[in-house]
Amino acid sequence: MCAYELLVKRHAMDSRFQTIDSNIRVAAMFVGPILDYSLDAYPVLARMNANQQVRGIWLICLLYVLQEGPEVLVRDKLQSFCRQKDNRINIFVSVLKLACATFQYLMSSNDVSFHVLDGLSKEMTQECYNTLSATVILLIEECFDTVASNEYELEKLAKLVFDLLLHVLATPQSSVTLLRTLGGSAHAFDKFGASIFLRAVGNSLQHWGRIIVKLMNSTELSVRSMSVDFFVSLLGGVFNVCGNVDIVNLIFLSILPEVVAREIALCSASGLIKTMEDAASSLWPLRRAFADVEETNPLDDDRIDPQMLPSISAFCRTGQAIIDGVLIEMRLREDSDTIDLEKIAKAQRCGVSSLLDDSEHIQPSLNTIFDADEESLLEASNFFPPETSLPQRMRWLFTLKDLHCSKNQWSEAAETLILGAHSLLESLGHLPNRWRPSRFDLWSDYRRFPWLSSIGLSHGTHSCGNVAVIEYANAFLERASPLMTVTDACSTLNKVVDDAFAAFANEDGLEDIAYSHFEELLNKVSTIVSGEKRRNDSHDMDALRRVRANICTRLAQLTEKDTVSQLDGFGLGGYTHNEAQCYVRVVLRGEKPLRFKESTTIPTFFEWDMASICRVRKSTLTKAKHMMKSNPKKSTEECICFAFAEPLVNALKGNDNAVVVTMGGSKDVATDDSKTYIDVVVVQMKSRHVGKSRRFFVRSSADSGVTEFTVAHTFPHALARQRALITSEITPKYF
Repeated sequence: MCAYELLVKRHAMDSRFQTIDSNIRVAAMFVGPILDYSLDAYPVLARMNANQQVRGIWLICLLYVLQEGPEVLVRDKLQSFCRQKDNRINIFVSVLKLACATFQYLMSSNDVSFHVLDGLSKEMTQECYNTLSATVILLIEECFDTVASNEYELEKLAKLVFDLLLHVLATPQSSVTLLRTLGGSAHAFDKFGASIFLRAVGNSLQHWGRIIVKLMNSTELSVRSMSVDFFVSLLGGVFNVCGNVDIVNLIFLSILPEVVAREIALCSASGLIKTMEDAASSLWPLRRAFADVEETNPLDDDRIDPQMLPSISAFCRTGQAIIDGVLIEMRLREDSDTIDLEKIAKAQRCGVSSLLDDSEHIQPSLNTIFDADEESLLEASNFFPPETSLPQRMRWLFTLKDLHCSKNQWSEAAETLILGAHSLLESLGHLPNRWRPSRFDLWSDYRRFPWLSSIGLSHGTHSCGNVAVIEYANAFLERASPLMTVTDACSTLNKVVDDAFAAFANEDGLEDIAYSHFEELLNKVSTIVSGEKRRNDSHDMDALRRVRANICTRLAQLTEKDTVSQLDGFGLGGYTHNEAQCYVRVVLRGEKPLRFKESTTIPTFFEWDMASICRVRKSTLTKAKHMMKSNPKKSTEECICFAFAEPLVNALKGNDNAVVVTMGGSKDVATDDSKTYIDVVVVQMKSRHVGKSRRFFVRSSADSGVTEFTVAHTFPHALARQRALITSEITPKYF
């Protein structure tokens, strides 16, 4: 208190001592004593409450001398702390962390803030954290070489420094302060190196991921650019140490849904989000940041090895897909365009149940009919290997199944479940290796971060406070659970098999395909059972036998069916009972609607002027059947094409340009550039296996041969549509 009276009140506020030279001389008198006494008093300060006035005044004096004192004296003092036997530099970093916790109360609007500042809290906040960041940079420059000879002490110092920087970055600051702290973090990472950084932060790497991704979504270009730069440094450093960046990619993408959900909830608490479109727009900075990371060029940045480019590209593409996935999950849990955080969070926490009941799903709107939602969810799930990331992989597969069920695409829902079943089987031998994220306590710790209580106050409702924000974010995070055992995995596998069978049963003509899938699963399970016999684990053996018995029961039910699925009322030439699936080729031409131009929403799955092969679902075929009955003059193919194109036309009706449905199969049909053309034609499958093929063809005319389209994956697939990779014109001579 005496130092405060002499230093702050009499000198810092005396008009005679307001020049720069005077401030430096005054602070220089107190540098040594205050730094020494602060380290000696650390045990006492640590026992005090963070908002205690004595502790606050003491630490304000400490930061005052660090900011105003001569840099030479501060550097010399830090060097002396490193050279002392008890290595007091670690205590000094701990004192700085106490200051970080104490200055949280400068932002508090309640009665526990410091009255001694007389209304200067807002002005002091930025200066305090600027000084903390500057001191960290100074400390690393002076102490690194001294401590580097002792690896244990170096790692200990790194752990304290990075923990301090994490707490500072977790605090809402001005862009100036965030830039300085990010600069300090980058400087510390460059000095300590990636190896020391990974060992020092340990499991807190996921918390660093949360903070970095959060800052990537900053509306301030400078903060976003600095966050991207730090992340690129992290990727480059980890690659040099480990030879890959898999650990960083896995952790960052696992916590990404939580961060995205929290950003949406924070904007909603501030009254900035009312609709789903607003939610998508609030994530534009993060999408732009991922694009900046992907554009990193090893020719311009020596931190990036050319061999890293595929991993960086996969990370950024998956990151964009996961952002899409969170928006899709919100859309599936909300029955209107407005956002109800509590309702969505409650539905999200309910987890996966039987998803084959239409009443449990929100029907997609016309605004989302062109969204590449299926592709995004499949890409998100494919990134996570089942051996190490089974929960994340299954999460996105189950969301994809939800989406298919909402569209009544039962074949695709069944194929998605089959993918999930294979993932569960592949993970059985690796269950102890799986990684799941934990929660970030600093986002809900009101004692260390009292400013959290101010979230949502400007909106005027208690329901928009930090409690609602955290509950919403946690609902999108993978929940912590006991170690999943083989018995747990087999129980989930039985449910997946049951749902897959029910999904196949909802479509006609899929019995042979379903039989082949279940037969393949049975072979895998039998192989695993043979391996488990050698291990002699009775509980695992019983669980696997139950799975095998369940699959055998489903195979028997498929075998007992006397009829095969056909397109009732349709006489499509070239289709047999194994090929009762109907596919169309779709091409969009002419004037591009606004939806197909650059936007911040989920991208479109149709590429302009490029053919796509789409499976026609059962409900569309039923609609085509009724259409043919009402207008017998129309052919079967015409009814299917117009029934399939109807929702596409309705989705484009709001555009100024006219929409025309054609069946010509030629570019010559689209003659008016001011109109949008939807060219749809029924294609036939060239199948060498039971109901499966990557190749489709359509006859152009009686004499001109056929046009063949080849897609990437065999249909039926977890996607209801695929772009044609190869288009070939085949004359009758070679067909």
